[in-house]
Amino acid sequence: MRRWATLLPVAALLLPGLTACSADDPAQAGPPRPQDAEKGEKVDVEAFLDELEGSFDDGATAHVTFAVSGQVKLHGRGSVEYGDDGMDVDLRLADWQPGGGTVDLRTVGDATYMRVPESRGLWVAIGADDLGLTDSVLQDADPRAQLDGARDEITEVRYSGEDTLAGATVRRYQVVAKVAASAAPGASGPAVTDYWFDTDGRVVRRSVDLGASGSASFTWADWDTPVDIVAPPETRTITVRELEKLRRRQSAG
Repeated sequence: MRRWATLLPVAALLLPGLTACSADDPAQAGPPRPQDAEKGEKVDVEAFLDELEGSFDDGATAHVTFAVSGQVKLHGRGSVEYGDDGMDVDLRLADWQPGGGTVDLRTVGDATYMRVPESRGLWVAIGADDLGLTDSVLQDADPRAQLDGARDEITEVRYSGEDTLAGATVRRYQVVAKVAASAAPGASGPAVTDYWFDTDGRVVRRSVDLGASGSASFTWADWDTPVDIVAPPETRTITVRELEKLRRRQSAG
C-alpha cells in the first residue's frame, strides 16, 4: 500500500485543587467533540481530524464518486481499499479531455496503471510523475496525507446540523482554513470545505467551493463492502514509452 498520514487524539484533564474553577465550569471547557456539538457550535479541531482520519482504517473499503466543475471538468466513480499508509484504487474517470472519453486508473501497492483511449484497451504502467490531474483525485480519495498540514491551517470547525444524503441522516460540518500558498491565483479569503459523516462516524462526503474556479466533491458509500482490486495481467500491460509509440503510429494514420 502507499501514500498518506496519521493523527493523535486530544485529551483534556482538569485536576481538582489546582484551580478555583470547578471541572464543570463551562468557561473552562474547550469546544465539544463533533458528536456532542449543537447546531452552529464550534467543535474541537483535533477531535474532528481524529474522527476524519478514523474513517480510513487499515482494511476499510468503500465505493466512491467524484466531480470537479469549472475550468477543468472531471467526474468518475470506482472502489477503494485503504491500508496503514495508502490505498488501492480502481477508478473510471470521464470527461478526461475536451473531446470526452474515459480513463481507467488503478493503483495496487506501489504500482499505478492507466488505461487511456490511445492505449487501445491496454494498461499503461506509470510513475508518480506521470499522474497529472489524477493525482488530485487520489489525494481527495485519501486525504490523510493532508491532515497534518491542515491542522496548522484550520481556523475553525463548526457543526452545521443534521442533513440528508442518499436518504440517510448525516451530520454536516464546515471547516474554515487559511488560504494555502498553493491556492489558485486570485483566491482570497478563507477556504471553506464541508464534510458529512454518517451515524457510525465515517465520512461520506466532502465538498469544496473553489469560487470562480468552480467546485469539487467526493463521496464515499457502502463502507466495508468487499472490493476486488488487482493489478492488470502482464500480457495486457505496456510502458509509457510503448504508449508513445502507439500514439505516433496513430498520428501517422
